[in-house]
Amino acid sequence: MAELLDQKDKFSTAINHYAEEQRNQVEVEIAAYQKKELEEAENQILLECYQMIQREMTEMRAKIARENAKREIDAQHIFLKRRSEITDEVFSRAASKLKDFTSSKEYGPYLEKSARKLAGFFGRPGVVFSLRTEDTEYEDMIRQALGRPCGFQTDPAIVLGGLRAFHPDVDVSADATFDTLLRDQHEWFKKESGLNVT
Repeated sequence: MAELLDQKDKFSTAINHYAEEQRNQVEVEIAAYQKKELEEAENQILLECYQMIQREMTEMRAKIARENAKREIDAQHIFLKRRSEITDEVFSRAASKLKDFTSSKEYGPYLEKSARKLAGFFGRPGVVFSLRTEDTEYEDMIRQALGRPCGFQTDPAIVLGGLRAFHPDVDVSADATFDTLLRDQHEWFKKESGLNVT
């Protein structure tokens, strides 16, 4: 019976030993599983954090780009407004100078010379000149300077001065009014003034 008890103790010890090994093995597997799950969770969190940071950076870059574009557009609007103001100032002063010129004693001879050039363009008598109402006083002087028949009419569209000419037999006109000459200078001024938008 002592032998049976001894065998029973050995068997019990062996079972306990086996159970202990199994328990240790399960604990190792659980620890490995937990470690693996923890690493996967950490990796997932790191990936999500990276993606969130990338999204935030993309949104920040887009916001900065929008703000820069808006600033650039605003600056361009300010520049365009100022360019327009400068152009208006320059052309207003030029128009004022032309108005002053039309009040000077040099204006009559200028109209005479201009009429000769315009009449020469048509190369035949019968040219009709358009001029401002204020310039009708120069009609006789121009007629005498040309030495051939010509006609005159007033044109309210001519504000600054100068002459426009046409011939009734020809479907062409020639314009040497200050209004047109000044208007034609706008494009040249925009190109040559250095006030271009780049």
